Amino acid sequence: SSRSGFSSRIYHESNHASSAPTSSYYLRQSVSRRWPDEIGVMMLSSDQLQLLADFWKNVGLEIIIFAVTLACAFALKALSPQQSKAKKTTLRKKETSRESTKAAVVQGPEKAHDNASTSVESGRSAAAVLDEAMDCLQEWQGGNGRPASRVLALYSELRGVLRRSQKSMQDGTGASRHRPCDFYSGLVHLIIRTGKHHLLNMVMDDMIHQKVPRSLSFYESAMKQLATQKQFRQALSIYDRLVQDGLETSTITYSCLVRFAAEVGELGRAKEFFEKLASITTPSIRAYMTVLSVHNKRQDWSSAAATIHDMKSRGVPVDSLALNVALSTGVAADKVTEVQDLLSQAEEMTPFVPDVVSYNTVVKAFSQRGNYAEACNVVERMRKNGVNANAITFNTVMDAAVRGGRPEEAWRKLEQMEESGYKPDKFSCSIVVKALTKSGSLLQEDAVDRALAMLEQNDRNLDMTLKTSLYNNIAEASSKAKLVAALHKVKAQMCSKG
Repeated sequence: SSRSGFSSRIYHESNHASSAPTSSYYLRQSVSRRWPDEIGVMMLSSDQLQLLADFWKNVGLEIIIFAVTLACAFALKALSPQQSKAKKTTLRKKETSRESTKAAVVQGPEKAHDNASTSVESGRSAAAVLDEAMDCLQEWQGGNGRPASRVLALYSELRGVLRRSQKSMQDGTGASRHRPCDFYSGLVHLIIRTGKHHLLNMVMDDMIHQKVPRSLSFYESAMKQLATQKQFRQALSIYDRLVQDGLETSTITYSCLVRFAAEVGELGRAKEFFEKLASITTPSIRAYMTVLSVHNKRQDWSSAAATIHDMKSRGVPVDSLALNVALSTGVAADKVTEVQDLLSQAEEMTPFVPDVVSYNTVVKAFSQRGNYAEACNVVERMRKNGVNANAITFNTVMDAAVRGGRPEEAWRKLEQMEESGYKPDKFSCSIVVKALTKSGSLLQEDAVDRALAMLEQNDRNLDMTLKTSLYNNIAEASSKAKLVAALHKVKAQMCSKG
């Protein structure tokens, strides 16, 4: 438009000049003055417009977004100073409440009430605090989002209010909608579920001090919850408080107490609990198995045997598992004759009780004594009663032969083992190598070859430490027997196995 306007003016002046020659001088002066300025303005404006158009096309949208965002931020900041202040105040209150709750939990009963007075509003009655604490506790139990720390903080405040007023729980909370015993029962449940078991003694002591009644169901419920979390020692301490209150627990709880004491290693106490249980009623098979394991750990053969006889007299079925625990106890106590007698009694039970583990346990007893003949007799009894031997049976008899100074019998039992369809394992290898070392000068080269073949067969089952020990023992036995060729074979196989 600027160019067209300027051209029209030039055209108009040119026409005017042609019609008025006397004005040509003025026309030339006017053009010479205005032409450079108009052209410069026209060219500068065109370049600027093009640059601005390109620039706006590239970054115009970003500039608009930035400007709008900045304006919104300043507007929000200007409009919400009160909200920011309220948020900071809320955070400070939460931090104060958290610190006071932590102090109430960590510190002892002597200081808890002082922290409570700073974390919650003061001047309230014990009944009002109890009502709020019970409401919070019920909301927590219902899973409505109430934190357990709030309940503990209110409990801490309640203790402080009672202490400052020098009133008992019964007198201070008479106007409450809730009973103190219900609150303490729920509080104990909360403490156990949240893993704050160290607070239990404090709560229990408070109940005693405030003369809050504690029923048998209260104690048994606490022990059951603790057992669920495997807090067996803490459950036993709850039982001790039950006894101090002069209460007598149920037979089911006695059965559980046997297990609690066994789990924490209080074996003598476990035995006492079982005896109390047995004096009241016939124990369950589970209780019998628990006490049998206790006798096994104590190597108390007489008590284990008495337990088996008690089961028979009370009509409790004696299964192979109970029998095997008792037999193992006798073997550990080196009561071989008594163990044989118990096995004989079990063979006469109906239904037939002994299994392959029962016979292997008795074979082990004779093996430890190096009595190869009696070990073989037990295996024969086993066969007659229709119980098949397994790899453990053959290995144990082979060990009895080696211990009894009859290494050649160990090789014979190894052949029987292979004929029965069982492959030698790492235990077989150890026993066979032990037999080689005890052969002395009577060692034959074919025995060495068989031992090397067995090691080759079980190479994957042998760790490097055991493998090294076995090869070294064979090499030493070959050297003592002056079997040079066999010694070279041992060294060659050792090198091939690294």
